[in-house]
Amino acid sequence: MKKILVLLVIILGLVVLFSGCARWPDGPGPGPGEPEYQLEMTVEVAGEINTDEGMYYIVLDADEESIDGPGDDVEYWEEDFYYIKLDNMGFYFAQVKDDFESIFDGGSFSGNKLQATIALSDLGDPNSIDINVLTTNLDNITYDSLDNGYFTIRTMSGSSNSEEDSEGDSGDGGADFDITNISANIIVP
Repeated sequence: MKKILVLLVIILGLVVLFSGCARWPDGPGPGPGEPEYQLEMTVEVAGEINTDEGMYYIVLDADEESIDGPGDDVEYWEEDFYYIKLDNMGFYFAQVKDDFESIFDGGSFSGNKLQATIALSDLGDPNSIDINVLTTNLDNITYDSLDNGYFTIRTMSGSSNSEEDSEGDSGDGGADFDITNISANIIVP
């Protein structure tokens, strides 16, 4: 019995020794020598980006189930969706299930374009992402979204996809909230 107990302790010790955690000096993310892939998105509108009268959303579904991509109504987004929002205070990033938005420093806008770049690790390193873009008024009532609902991009290096949207379909929002194009690219910074 003692021999069995000693043998089990030795085996357990070896298991713990050889299955320990690998820790990287830069924290979580890819290990040494592995690239940190990012999703770079550019949204174009027919007019000018106008954060005084509305908001711009890029909503991301990273659960890899393309049958339930993000729809055109903020109220019905599922808890596992992420979004990047631009309003008159700047860019914000959140997961729908969270109760708070954090400041997002990966965005910029000028003229009729807004651009956002996010690390795939911030989205859980998915194999694909479903993307929709929405413009809303200040009460989150949708002016415009992608005609096809959303599109999908694979998250392999060099992947890209773009989606054109019909012009003149933003209702009361006018040209400043009329989405015309979005492009998405997987890049390595």
